[in-house]
Amino acid sequence: MTEGRETLQQMLAGEHAAVYAYGVLGGRLAQGTPLQVQAGEAYIEHRARRDALVAMLRAAGAEPVPAEVAYALPAPVDVPAQARRVARQVEDRCAVLYASVVAAETGRTRGYAVGALVDAATRGLSWGAEPVALPGVGRR
Repeated sequence: MTEGRETLQQMLAGEHAAVYAYGVLGGRLAQGTPLQVQAGEAYIEHRARRDALVAMLRAAGAEPVPAEVAYALPAPVDVPAQARRVARQVEDRCAVLYASVVAAETGRTRGYAVGALVDAATRGLSWGAEPVALPGVGRR
């Protein structure tokens, strides 16, 4: 179960970063606009994933990795086009993370990662990402 715990910790670290990024996006987009609502929905989803991973780790007897104080965003977020670009990058990074888990794990952890991968790929499309045959595969 040690390997499974490490994988859960890696997924949790990724979700901590996604929650942070969407918090920044939501705060920098004009209130009530469709993009801010979309960022808020993504924030809620990633926060739910983070909380589920914390619960899974605690159930496995592990102490969840804490969030960093801050994370470097992949680009500035001063205008809506930049927010879309950052959101696409966040979802792409999540897709890469979850695709690697799908490839390496089995059972409940793999099943969880499959759902998260589908969600990241779908959410990335909603931010304007190009569709790809295998989201998260071939990019590291």
